[in-house]
Amino acid sequence: MLKFEASPEEEFWKVKMERYIDECSSVDELKQIAKLLVNLSATRQVAIKALVKDNLDQWESEMGIRTK
Repeated sequence: MLKFEASPEEEFWKVKMERYIDECSSVDELKQIAKLLVNLSATRQVAIKALVKDNLDQWESEMGIRTK
């Protein structure tokens, strides 16, 4: 079963960003942060899809080799 656990570095970044956002009073700066987070999220999704596709391709290739 796949386990999702944040590393200490990821947890630190998350807490740091949450605190920064909580303390930020500039709407323009918050908009910029929001856009960067949307970009980060989209990039991660592309990476996840590519990894899944690569794993499926490898699995299909291995199954094809083993079944012949």
